[in-house]
This record gives sequence, C-alpha cells and structure tokens, in this order.
Amino acid sequence: MHRWSITETWLVLDGSMLLLAGDLRMMFTHLIETPVGWLESVWSRDGGLHACGFVEAVATNGWGHQPTKAPPMGQFDERPQRLSLLEDRLRDYFATGLLVWKLDWLDWSNVPSFHRKVLEQCAQIPAGQTLTYGELAARAGSGRAARAVGSAMARNRWPLIIPCHRVVGADGRLTGYSGTGGIETKRRLLGLEAGELVLS
Repeated sequence: MHRWSITETWLVLDGSMLLLAGDLRMMFTHLIETPVGWLESVWSRDGGLHACGFVEAVATNGWGHQPTKAPPMGQFDERPQRLSLLEDRLRDYFATGLLVWKLDWLDWSNVPSFHRKVLEQCAQIPAGQTLTYGELAARAGSGRAARAVGSAMARNRWPLIIPCHRVVGADGRLTGYSGTGGIETKRRLLGLEAGELVLS
C-alpha cells in the first residue's frame, strides 16, 4: 500500500509563516507489514530512504507529511528503486535477525550533526549485543551526553535499520521504545537477534 505526499518547508518570520516554494519536496510513502507491526517507509525523490518507522511514530513526528492521491507535476512517477530491496531485507531480518542496509542509502536531511554521529555509531552495534546510552555517547565522541543520545534514539527515523533497540539503560535495563508494543517489542527484537525467539 503506498501513497504520495508533499513535504513543505516553512520559514518563521516575526511570528508569521511563509512557504518557501523552492523547498517544496515530494515524498513517496509505502506501508510494510511486519511481525512487530506496520512500518511506513518514506522516500525522497532522489531515492533516499527518509524514514522507515512504525506508523504511529511516523504520524506523530510528521515524517510522512500530507498525503495526496497522485504525484504532482508528473514527478516521481514510479516506485523508488530500493523499495523491493527494503522489503526483502526486512523479510530476511525477521527470518535471521540480521538486517543489512547501507547508511548512504538514507536521506539524512534535517538530522542534527550530533544525532547523526550517534545514529551512525548505533548502526555499528552487532545484532544480539547492546550498549548503554553512556557507552554510545562515548563512541559518538561525547561521553557525558547520555541524555542527548536518548533524544537521538527517540527521534531515530529508521528504528530497525539503525537498531536503537540495542541501546539500554546504565544497569542493562530495557528503556522506552517508539515501536508498536514499546519495551516488549524491544525485548522481542533482542530475542530474535540472539536466536532465542522466532517472529513470524
């Protein structure tokens, strides 16, 4: 199931909002059913994966933007090239616990620089292993920024590709998760990756 959507960039001046027409961007969104809930993949026109999150998080954060029935001005008139590949990789993940996706296939627009550092380090955590927020902060070059790491995890637009479920509290305790089912889903994903659980 897919739809077209428009991303509008607004400039705030003296309390008023002005649409910058030159920044009007179109997104392609596609719903993918998984064993832990529906994901919504959001693609920029250049083929980058702008987001691939649980539908509730995509809606709450506005990553999918305003839906339309057809692409405007005849642009973006076909499915993104890597959409089928994403579906295959997600299917493989729920069968094996391993998900492979190149970070330069992501659309990093509007991701703050420190958040990007954190997310890139998070992507390096091996399947079945965990790091604490403090350990991840240190790997991102700011060992005292555990709270900022938590903020980056909460705003992660690609929660399975960049596995924020592998980040835990200082005592190893599982903490909040944006996915459908919250901490229980986090526990199930870690169980899948450790070979202790089958998700189908």
